[in-house]
Amino acid sequence: MAKGCGWALGLLAGCAVVLVVCFVIAVEAGPRASFVVLALALLNLCGYLVGHDALRRRQLADEEGRQLARERDHVKRTVDFVADPGLTEEERLAVIDCFIPRLGLSAARSPYRDRFVLVPELDPGARALLERARSAVMSVYTSEAMRTRLLDGLANEVLLPRQIWEIALLLRVQTHLNEEQERAMRGVVTPELMAVLEPQQEALRRSVAAVTARVESLERYAHRVQEADAALRARAALDNNDKYRALLAHTDDADAMRSLEASGDALEQTLAKSVREAIEAGQTLAL
Repeated sequence: MAKGCGWALGLLAGCAVVLVVCFVIAVEAGPRASFVVLALALLNLCGYLVGHDALRRRQLADEEGRQLARERDHVKRTVDFVADPGLTEEERLAVIDCFIPRLGLSAARSPYRDRFVLVPELDPGARALLERARSAVMSVYTSEAMRTRLLDGLANEVLLPRQIWEIALLLRVQTHLNEEQERAMRGVVTPELMAVLEPQQEALRRSVAAVTARVESLERYAHRVQEADAALRARAALDNNDKYRALLAHTDDADAMRSLEASGDALEQTLAKSVREAIEAGQTLAL
């Protein structure tokens, strides 16, 4: 507001100066010279107004961009949802914008509603399964084996988000079908009704069992990766064996020296086996 008043006062002052100058020139040099000066002044004034308007628009756009970035960051921290990893960055931002009240959008009416799952909308059992899957994936991403590129990082970056998305999608369908079953069971339950519902319930149980098996596969993979991490830590500790050999040399303990060397050889084999099993466990996820 203060800046706007400043610009307005500056504009008025400029107009006053132009009028005074034109009057002086008209008196001294005649009306023709005064007209030329006035035309030039008007051109400068138009340029000033256009420049000010462009600057103001840019400032407003920058401020809007900063505010939108803050609001999007808030949504990422406070709204728990799983998005389709196939979304483009623009589409992902459009999903996030649905949860910003100021924009007047609605998640329920979003054109991408089928491409994200709101975790709070899942039933407790479904949320628990999804949390297990997420925890398994996070343990893989934060593992030392992943950091040191012993695992197929590119495959994990594609495969694991896809696994989480597909699990979340199935859990949402199961939640809706569970609600449907609960509504159907309200009131009087007849043999005819049960004849319809029992096959549906069996199909639902089979689906839940299949999703649970997928989550358990992720957990097994994560466990293999953790075992590989443990082997890596052991390998790092093995590098300290020289210090212990020196200590034993001073104490003249040949048996302990041989034991250290044997443990080192065994550890190399364990490390290779652990990493190989982790990679094989990851490959089975894509089957």
